[in-house]
Amino acid sequence: MKLELNVLNIKDVQFSEKTDIINGVLYINRREIQELLQQDKRLSKVEIELAHPGESCRILQVSDVIEPRARIGANDTDFPGVLSKHITVGAGNTCALRGVAIVINDQNAVSGPSHDPKGNIIDMSGPGAELSPYAKTHNVVVLPYAADGVSPNDYKVAIKLAGLKAAVYLAKAGKDLKPDEVEVYDLPSLPKVSNSMEHLPKVAYIFQAYCTSFPAIQGEPILYGDSLRRLVPTLVHPNEILDGALVNPYQGMGMETYAIQNHPLIKALYQKHGKELCFVGVVITVSQYTEPERERSAAIAANLAKSILGADGVILTKSSSGAPDVDVAQTAQMCEELGVRAVLIMWGMSQDGGADSSVVFSFPKVDAMVSTGSPLRQVSLPAMKRLIGRPVTLPNGAPASSEFNLRLLWISGAVGQLGNSKLVSVQY
Repeated sequence: MKLELNVLNIKDVQFSEKTDIINGVLYINRREIQELLQQDKRLSKVEIELAHPGESCRILQVSDVIEPRARIGANDTDFPGVLSKHITVGAGNTCALRGVAIVINDQNAVSGPSHDPKGNIIDMSGPGAELSPYAKTHNVVVLPYAADGVSPNDYKVAIKLAGLKAAVYLAKAGKDLKPDEVEVYDLPSLPKVSNSMEHLPKVAYIFQAYCTSFPAIQGEPILYGDSLRRLVPTLVHPNEILDGALVNPYQGMGMETYAIQNHPLIKALYQKHGKELCFVGVVITVSQYTEPERERSAAIAANLAKSILGADGVILTKSSSGAPDVDVAQTAQMCEELGVRAVLIMWGMSQDGGADSSVVFSFPKVDAMVSTGSPLRQVSLPAMKRLIGRPVTLPNGAPASSEFNLRLLWISGAVGQLGNSKLVSVQY
């Protein structure tokens, strides 16, 4: 399967009378995109704002971040199972706008993962901006308002669809343009993938994409439009993940859709494929709610890696925190018992953000872990001149544009779980 990403580097974003890309500038017809998103009757209105790198601006209630993407030469196949009919993606050509991002605002952020009316935030300048990749993108902020009588669950699904629709709408402006660069991801079928690579270790990736500990959101699209509530470990081609088959769940932490679309670990495995290792594929798993379910999931995932993919080693990442740590560790333990070496990538839950990071499991064979830092470490954020999102006040009564301290976990992109964090815990 061969995927080519036709990348257009966007240097600026401005509102205009026509949505177009000219000399690296993305022009957006504000009224047109609003009308498109307001077709969803679960939303009473949708506002669009722009935020630029270096601006004294704070975006509140961030639900997700998405890179504008649109498949080329295939009509109505973007984010299949969600916005279009169900097909398998990961092959062909897709237009990607690099340097711009869709940021979805959640007006009901108090019910989100942070349980804080500020929700996740993005600061476009200052120390918070230094930690987040989404402070370096020109951000098109989608602010959707729920229609009267719409349930919280329906609203959550509606805002996700609004963000995905906006991403496709903008990327379509670049489908016929010559790309600035082309990224090629080519991984043939398993019988062919290891040809002439017998001397290299075979490495698989086990990707925990969802946590069932959170309340179910009926109709939430995650993998090809499915909620993943009853998913058993499943083999997928890495290109499917890069090409829109998977989006971030509402309760996902540290793995925005933008990070999934540009999955740093998958890209790193591609870069080393045929040189230092043989990349044999991806297993999608979920964090289960009960011990029997965890054991079953771990056993199936380990067996897929060993007996189907023939992996000598696996890399594992997790979603959310707490119970998912145990799931991913149990899977790693079972891989080790089958003779497959396992490495975990995960953050450490140190309360003070120091070197004494802790985990909630103890498996003797799970002895190789890469830390992406502590999400509980706090950073002081300065006052900002401009706010985007639902206005809220701090505990001291000051507006959310004021200075305050915040854990890294609630700064979008600061502590990624997919290998995209700038942070690491080091004990001296």
